Amino acid sequence: MQKKMKGLIAVLLILAVAGGMVFAGGSPEGEASGESNMNVMLYSSLKDSQLAAIKEGFMKKYPNVTMDYYTAGTGNVMTKLATEQQAGGISADIIWVGDPTNYIDFKEQGLLMPYDSPAAAAIPDKFKDPDRLYMSARLIMLGFVYNTNLVKESSIPKRWEDLLKPEFKDYIAMTDPTTSGTTLFTVAGLVQSPKYGWDYFEKLKANGIKLENGSSGVVNKAAAGEYKVSIGVDYIARTVMAQGATVGFAYPEEDIPIIESPIAIIKNTKNEEAAKLLYDYIISEEGQSVLVEEYTMPINPNMKLENAIDINVADKKMLPVDPNVLVRDKLSMLERFDSIFK
Repeated sequence: MQKKMKGLIAVLLILAVAGGMVFAGGSPEGEASGESNMNVMLYSSLKDSQLAAIKEGFMKKYPNVTMDYYTAGTGNVMTKLATEQQAGGISADIIWVGDPTNYIDFKEQGLLMPYDSPAAAAIPDKFKDPDRLYMSARLIMLGFVYNTNLVKESSIPKRWEDLLKPEFKDYIAMTDPTTSGTTLFTVAGLVQSPKYGWDYFEKLKANGIKLENGSSGVVNKAAAGEYKVSIGVDYIARTVMAQGATVGFAYPEEDIPIIESPIAIIKNTKNEEAAKLLYDYIISEEGQSVLVEEYTMPINPNMKLENAIDINVADKKMLPVDPNVLVRDKLSMLERFDSIFK
């Protein structure tokens, strides 16, 4: 009996050592404890090229974490979230869209998990929710995208009023604010401003402005010559310009729409550890460098984007938006917009 017990103990010791060797050797470089075979799902309004670059960099850093993403316009992402919530559970672990007012709603609904990321130490508090339920992960600016073959240098729009000139009649476009959070924010700023208001949009309509469903569409169609000028997103314009498209981009001389694009972790996520890793990666200098390579304005003050307006200069020329008023009036504002354009 004693010999049998000794033999059993020896077997158990061998198995324990073998198991320990498997555990020690099965953790690749760059993995933290407990990270093996994890998954994380990101819902975002970023473009596929941006998210693919983020995924590549993140999974290279954490090869045992599988990152997936769903990308669509902010309106479609919000619809997907609402549908899943009604069905009993949100599949996303992280949400990253272009309309910061959505996060005010998320917060009020109790949908977000607080997380004070150590990777955000260098980022100013003004870009963070006081309760650390979300924080900005990039900055988006809008301006005037123009076809360089159709618009002479002397005719490049400099002010919002320039879009009302007869030379642009019927050859001007913007994204439908029901599908784009960045355009929604821009419309809100112009509507809230006593300089523009709804009268400005009535005049845009009279000048033949067209609506597109996607932020990329207004830029690509300007490049194709379908439009002379579009109200467009800076990083999308920079991307197609780098590809050789016949477009240019100009920031307004005043009233520049600047939109913070926040990131947040969904409360009750089943992949909390992986979600925190991805969150940290996106706002770290490593992740922000990926955004810079995709022509996107980083939130990290240590990162600079070449050929972009300095954020401190742009901040002084920013089109002001009251986010609380936008949250309150969003539906009525979109209804009035539709009554003018549709």
